[in-house]
Amino acid sequence: MFDITKGNHMIQAMDQSLTLASRRQTLIASNLANLDTPGYRTRDFSFEEALKSAFSRQISPSNLSASHPMHLQGSSSLSLPPSTDTLRPNAERNDGNDVSLDRENMLLSRTQGKYQTASTFMQVELRKLYALIKEASAH
Repeated sequence: MFDITKGNHMIQAMDQSLTLASRRQTLIASNLANLDTPGYRTRDFSFEEALKSAFSRQISPSNLSASHPMHLQGSSSLSLPPSTDTLRPNAERNDGNDVSLDRENMLLSRTQGKYQTASTFMQVELRKLYALIKEASAH
């Protein structure tokens, strides 16, 4: 089956952004779930750096199409960044836990905004594709 979104870089970029935002929301939810766990260390990754890395891989020569069966194929899948607990040094409590409820809620809200923005852009691009398909089928 033909993938009509493959050549649309905006859709691919928004797909990567949605994937990264979802991954970050999962980490933040995990941090919040472990708010009272003694010794728990906050886990996170830099959304912006991960997105830059994903975009640079998207336009790198390794993602070019092979023109011969013997050519090597580049990876088209998005590798998710590993979570790290050294990204945001927080004040540690007496029990060794460094999760801040206020900070995690703020980050969750920001990440949710990024997800919603990417989702809106994706919807706009998909509507454009739908309109093109509808127009082409009318002729």
